[in-house]
Amino acid sequence: MKVEKSLMVEAQDQNCYEYLIECTVGYGEYKAVQHMDKITLRSEFLHDVDCFAAYMKNELGLKRGDVYTVFMPTTVQSIVSFYALNKIGVIVNFVHPQLPPEVLKEAIEECNSKGVMILDLLSRNYVDVINESGLPCLVCSSSDYASPIKETACKAGEGLLKAIFPKINKRTAYRDAIRKYAPEPGLSGNADDIAVYLHGGGTTGKSKVIKLTSRAINELACRVSKLDKIEDPGEEAEVIVLPLFHCFGLCVGIHMAMCNAGRIIPMMQFDANIFTKLMRKNRVIAVVGIPVMFKKLMKHKHFDGPWLKNIRMMFCGGDDCSDQFLDDFNAVLEKNGAPGKLRQGYGLTEVGSVCTVNSNTKYKRGSIGWPLEGLRVEIWDDNNKKVPDGEVGEIVISGPTIMSGYYRPGAAENEGLYIDEEGTKWVKSGDLGYRDSDNYFYFAGRKKRVVIISGYNVYPIDIEKFIQDNFAEIKGCCLVKGYSPEGKILLRLFLSVKDGTNKEELEKKIVKTVGEHFSEFSVPREFKYLDTLPETPLMKIDFMLLTQNKPEDAVYGA
Repeated sequence: MKVEKSLMVEAQDQNCYEYLIECTVGYGEYKAVQHMDKITLRSEFLHDVDCFAAYMKNELGLKRGDVYTVFMPTTVQSIVSFYALNKIGVIVNFVHPQLPPEVLKEAIEECNSKGVMILDLLSRNYVDVINESGLPCLVCSSSDYASPIKETACKAGEGLLKAIFPKINKRTAYRDAIRKYAPEPGLSGNADDIAVYLHGGGTTGKSKVIKLTSRAINELACRVSKLDKIEDPGEEAEVIVLPLFHCFGLCVGIHMAMCNAGRIIPMMQFDANIFTKLMRKNRVIAVVGIPVMFKKLMKHKHFDGPWLKNIRMMFCGGDDCSDQFLDDFNAVLEKNGAPGKLRQGYGLTEVGSVCTVNSNTKYKRGSIGWPLEGLRVEIWDDNNKKVPDGEVGEIVISGPTIMSGYYRPGAAENEGLYIDEEGTKWVKSGDLGYRDSDNYFYFAGRKKRVVIISGYNVYPIDIEKFIQDNFAEIKGCCLVKGYSPEGKILLRLFLSVKDGTNKEELEKKIVKTVGEHFSEFSVPREFKYLDTLPETPLMKIDFMLLTQNKPEDAVYGA
C-alpha cells in the first residue's frame, strides 16, 4: 500500500501508546515487527501490548507513577514492554543489559523499581542480585517470537539454560504473562507523565538518570519524521541496531519508525554480517546508528551492493564522524543509486536524543546540521550569553523535547535545567560548538575535553578528525590530556593502526602535518599504541579512561 503522505499527527496530550495508535490506525493491517523470519502484524503486536499491560496491572499491581526495570537488549519483548507500561502510566527504567550486577542493583534500588525484566540468555550473572531484591522477574526467551521452524531449536537451547542457570525466585515467563489477561482500557491524556528513566553514558563520572515525558518523546518523533517518511507501510523496514536504553534508539529508532508504520527489525547486538544479510533480504530504507557501527558496515565485504538503492534515511549520532569517512560512505550509497545519504546530527539524552541534523535537502559537509523544527539551539559563553556566529561556546538547547530534569531521591524540580530570566528552560550540553551564518551548527568537542596548554585552548576533536582524514594507516585515534615525567601538561595520542605500519615514520608525519595546520600547542607530544581503543557501554571511545588527569595518575596501558 503506497501512501502519499505520512499520517503522523502533531503531538498533543497523548501518551506514547496513544500516539502510536493514533498515528497508525489509518494504515490498517501491516507488518509491524520482525524477529528473524517471523512477522508480527500490527493487530498482533498491539494485542500483546494490551495483554502485557493488563498483566502488569492485575498481576503485579503496577499503577501510574510506579517504576519497572527493563534490563533487556533490543527485542520484540522490550518494545512491547515500553508501550504496555506506558499505557498504564508506569515509568520504564531502561538499563544496559550487560552492565555489572552491582550497577543493576543500584539502578533497581535508586529508582524504587517494582520488578525487572530480563532475557534468559543474559541472566547467568544477575540471578543473585534479582533474588536479593525480592522483586518479581519476567524472563524472556528467543522462542517467544520465533517462527514455528526455528521455535524448536530455540526451545532446545532454553532447556539447556534452565539446567545450567540457578533458579530465579518469583520467575514468570513472558509468554505466560501475555496469555493470562484480556486487554483493558489504559490511561489517556497523560502526556506530561514521566515515561522513561534513561541512564547517561557516565563518561564524566557517575551516570545521571534522565527523566523524559511521553510528550517529549512524541514531539521528538514527530519532528524527526518530517525529514522523511515511510511510503510503503509494513514493507519498508528499519533495522534497529541501537538499544532502547540508548535514547537515540528508543525515540528515533523505535518510536518514530513505529509511528510511521515502518517494519521494525530489532537486533539484540550489532553484527555486521547479520545486518548485511537483513539488508539483502528486506527492503531496508532507514538505519540509525553510531559511528563505530557504520565503520564496521563499511568494512564488510557484502555491504556494497544493489540493496543499498533503498536507503533514504541514515542518521549517525552519539559520537563524531570524520568528514572523509562520511564522504567515502556516501560515495558507496550514491554508486548504488540510494536517494539518501549518511547524515550526521547532534544530540544528547537530555534533549530526547537529537536536536540538530543534516537532511537530504539541508546538508553541509562538516556540520551537525540545522535545529529540528520548533527547537532553539544557541551558542553561549560562560556568562550564559549568546556569542557571535563563528565563535566557539557551549551548545544549549530549549524546546518541547527536552528532559524534565535529572532523577535522584530528593531531587529538586527541574534539576539539571537552566531557567533564564524569561522562564525558558534550557539544557546546557557541556559540549562546545559554533554556528555559521547559514544557521548550520558545528561540533567542537566536549567542554571537559578542552586541554589548556600555556593558556591556549586545544580542542582534541578537531585534531582527531584531521588525523583520521589524512592518515589511511590509522584505524582509530584519541587525543587526551597527559603529563610529562616532569609534570608538565602534554597531548598524548592513542592510536590503533593497520598491520605493517611504520610507527616511527607515522609519528613524524603526524607531528609535521598537525603543526602545519594547527597551533604548536595542538601537536601530540607522546604516542601510545593499542590493538583497539577502549569503548564505553554505548560504544563510544572512552576518552576519560585514556585521560591522565593528574601527574601521579597511571598512563593507560603502561
